[in-house]
Amino acid sequence: MRLSEILDVLSDTDRIRIIEGERGNDEPQQSPQAKILFSGYKGMIVYFRGDKRILLMNPVVKRFECMPEIRHRKYKERGLMPPYEPAITRLFEFSDLTMFIYYDIYVSGEEPEDNDRRQCGTV
Repeated sequence: MRLSEILDVLSDTDRIRIIEGERGNDEPQQSPQAKILFSGYKGMIVYFRGDKRILLMNPVVKRFECMPEIRHRKYKERGLMPPYEPAITRLFEFSDLTMFIYYDIYVSGEEPEDNDRRQCGTV
């Protein structure tokens, strides 16, 4: 499956992270084997000002997973791991925890064959 095929079936309101590299035991933002290329709502990818190389390459998706992020809301006071995007107001709040769900899309940074090259429809 190619990146464009996954992006075609996700809703614009889905939160996604496009990650180049391997899924390790650490969170993607702390993993030396992974680089987050895009993070945000799928519908915002058309406004993305970063490196669009990965979108133009339309790489093979190596792994696709729904990743819940659960953090303590008082993470600063308790010295705990911060949320991936601490500035965003969480949609759901528990008494002490917050939860956000991302679709993590792990892709290869390798150039596809010419017959496999198809630009993502969202670029």
